[in-house]
Amino acid sequence: MPSTPAPPIPSDRGYSLIELLISMALLTVIMGATLGGLSDIMKGNASIMMISSTNNTLRGGVDLMIRDLLQVGSGLPASHSIAIPSGLGATPVRLPGPPGSAFVTTAADFTLPAVMPRAGAGPVIDGVATDVLSVIMADNAFLDQALTAVTSSYVDVAAGVNLASGPDRVAPGQLMIISKGSFNTLVQVTAVDTAARRLTFADGDSLNLNQSGAANGSLAALNAQVPVNAAANTLISRVRMVTYYIDAALDPNRPRLVRRLNNGHETSFDNTLGTAVAFDTVDLQFGFDISNGTGNPGNVEMTAADMAGGGACTPNPCGRTQVRKVNVEVTGRSVDRLPPANQYFKNTLKSQVSLRGMAFVDKYRS
Repeated sequence: MPSTPAPPIPSDRGYSLIELLISMALLTVIMGATLGGLSDIMKGNASIMMISSTNNTLRGGVDLMIRDLLQVGSGLPASHSIAIPSGLGATPVRLPGPPGSAFVTTAADFTLPAVMPRAGAGPVIDGVATDVLSVIMADNAFLDQALTAVTSSYVDVAAGVNLASGPDRVAPGQLMIISKGSFNTLVQVTAVDTAARRLTFADGDSLNLNQSGAANGSLAALNAQVPVNAAANTLISRVRMVTYYIDAALDPNRPRLVRRLNNGHETSFDNTLGTAVAFDTVDLQFGFDISNGTGNPGNVEMTAADMAGGGACTPNPCGRTQVRKVNVEVTGRSVDRLPPANQYFKNTLKSQVSLRGMAFVDKYRS
């Protein structure tokens, strides 16, 4: 009887060292490629997040600026300007600006116009001098209120106006225009007596608007020009002075677009009181379209030469009250440098805004 072959004996050998090294090398290559891909995805996601954040904060700041610019000049006199203290006994009026600046009016300034450009007066960032812009508009919530008393340092508002709360609420530091006929003056509230409906404009306010001893542009001068029953037909309106500039002093690595309402305090002038509306803003530029009845130049920078008669409006100076449109250019950058070029992402938003209170005329209104 033939014998049955014995079953094969299983081998006791495992993987060889060479096989193990080859498998580990393949695994390392695969894992490296996978992790490299994940790293690129994570870097790309971080870049997208920074780009999105840059664009969002830039849009938010520009949108707020456009909202303010649309109201410029509304509710102001036909001249689009307000008288300020001038002449004998007057001192310069302070104007808001970036930290370290000290803007004031000159002896030739008898009024503050609705548009006050300062070309290249802001901080220099990446070798470029940034602009500063202050604008004025009336507050429709407190417009043309009647007065029962007018003195050189205070006024009494007529009954029916709630100075303590609601849209009529008045607080120290706010700006008011007091007008009678063709005369007007700009003052700053230093105290409010809601029971007596009295607004006080004491000397020594933060902007130097309250100067009872000034020959022109003060409440005392207004009363002297209209001496009979000073309160009759005298009206008061609240105005807002809004200033935009870049603040690079707080953190030079992260410049901020700042919006400043009036000064921010009724007695202490402080250029650090603005509110940041956009971060990582590295450039701010303004241009202005002017209606001067001749060439009507556009996108004028309002440099010293432009305003002296040797620039865009030659042979005449470019007037600030002739501004009808504002061209805005704001540049933002990412918080960190983006791979692989290791450079900042930058984006610039541009817009043109027609100043409703100055660019449009109601021909049916006398």
